[in-house]
Amino acid sequence: MHNRPLAGIPGAHGTRESHLFSNKMKRNRNTKGFTLMAALLIAGTLPTSGQNWTLEQCISHAMEHNHDIRSALSSIKERESALRELSWSLIPQIGGEIGHDFNWERLSPYKIKGTQSTNASIGGSVTLFAGLRGYFSIREAGYSLKEASKSLEGVRDAVIVSVIRSCLQMVLARELHAIAEYNCESIIRQMEKCRKMVLAGLRPLSSLVELEAQVAQEQYTITASAAEIESSRIALMQLLNLPYDSRFNVEVPSIDTLPPENVPDISAYRIADAHPATRAARAAMEANKAAVGVAASALYPIITLSAGYGTFYNDTHTKKINEQFKENWIPYVGLTLKLPITGSIATVHKIKRAKSALSNSAIALEKTRRKLADEIELAVAECRSCRSRCIAAEKSRKASEELLRMNEFKLEVGEISATDYIISKNLCLKATSEHVQAYFQYLFQRMIVDHYLGR
Repeated sequence: MHNRPLAGIPGAHGTRESHLFSNKMKRNRNTKGFTLMAALLIAGTLPTSGQNWTLEQCISHAMEHNHDIRSALSSIKERESALRELSWSLIPQIGGEIGHDFNWERLSPYKIKGTQSTNASIGGSVTLFAGLRGYFSIREAGYSLKEASKSLEGVRDAVIVSVIRSCLQMVLARELHAIAEYNCESIIRQMEKCRKMVLAGLRPLSSLVELEAQVAQEQYTITASAAEIESSRIALMQLLNLPYDSRFNVEVPSIDTLPPENVPDISAYRIADAHPATRAARAAMEANKAAVGVAASALYPIITLSAGYGTFYNDTHTKKINEQFKENWIPYVGLTLKLPITGSIATVHKIKRAKSALSNSAIALEKTRRKLADEIELAVAECRSCRSRCIAAEKSRKASEELLRMNEFKLEVGEISATDYIISKNLCLKATSEHVQAYFQYLFQRMIVDHYLGR
């Protein structure tokens, strides 16, 4: 990012760290829209360790390497195989058989006779009726696959949100660290000026001691903020499935204007209905509905048709083996009827269990739908609240900056004590940090709302 003055700290100079807030920042109230895509879509190839990663590049990497996404993909492949297996089981099962046997018979204590036989056949069978078991089984497997597919979409959405959150937290941590560093440098400069004035007899020694204590406190804050950067980096590494020793910076697009004041009114339940989590829950309910049909099919008889074509030879026949296999092929056909008798009671309880699972899945669907709607409503409300806090924090920051400027001048001319200066300095630091945090909170919440809106 470009070097820019750091907002909230008068006279601060830009660093190579991310400085999103600038004294030169101008709020354009006529800005038209802010979308997730505007914040994410920055073209470029995936960088290597040590380079700068955009938010979009982090998300792209997570889509390919995140453990949760890979697990969801494996679940889809598993259910696809199950569906294919069921589909192939419904077609006629055709197979062939060929065998050759040797047998020995003792005719007397001194004589043994050996015989041999050969058989070959080809045949198949097909289930004509089984209470629509095949239909309901395929239907169940199909909806189970759909559930896995929608669950994958939900997992991807969750990972995207988590990556956005982690990236913003990492950038925020860097921003707060930069603020702490500059604040410490500023107090050190004032401390050195105070030291000269103490040596000249113009200020009491207590003023210098107070400033030295404040420097020590700011150095502690710098250490703590550096730990926050490392913590957020590790969290991001976990999401991206990267080695923890990977070193790179995350870039978030510089946005010098706030989005429009009005957060769009949305139909929470309509959006919740179209959400992958709701669609996955609905597919799970349909799969359980088909499972009831599978269980009920066990009450019906099974009718199977079989047919084949075969021959048999042994060396006791007068014909030679080549003649046998050439002239004596025998076709056969059969029809089998299986009736459930003692298993009917167990089947009834199996049906009851399947119906209970169906009822639970219907409840889970409504619960998921309601939970999502509440989350969407909360996200919209929180977005509006964050914007208000951001505006209020900006006003507080500007006021504290002006107070600090005046107190810096008063300290240099001896009109106020070091204690009064430190108080105003801490007040400005607090207001600046709160403004930075409010900005990122609003940025994140607006991204979440835009994400729900499919922008």
